[in-house]
Amino acid sequence: MTLLFVVCELTLTDLSASILAFLPTGWAILLIGQVLRSPIKALGIWDSVKELGRAYEKIMGLVIFAPIAVLSWFPIVSEFQARLLFNQAFSKGLQISMILAGRKDKAASSHK
Repeated sequence: MTLLFVVCELTLTDLSASILAFLPTGWAILLIGQVLRSPIKALGIWDSVKELGRAYEKIMGLVIFAPIAVLSWFPIVSEFQARLLFNQAFSKGLQISMILAGRKDKAASSHK
């Protein structure tokens, strides 16, 4: 990597573009390996293909869910998430504290 940065004048933008280009390529190679399961088993490298697939899944899970986990530690994100998920309820004036306390709304009980 150092040689690429020094000799080829590789930048971080080039590196990130390369990673984004090779991720789907690696996934495609794994899918082709699954399709060619019988010949790969005959060659005796099926266990290696399975382990490579498991490693790929773990890495992709970290890439996708690590930012979500870090963002979930910030209180403003959880407030935004609650507002986004329950926007319709908030706009209708739903009071969560009444639901949690187990009290019934007088207007809702009079409509029954």
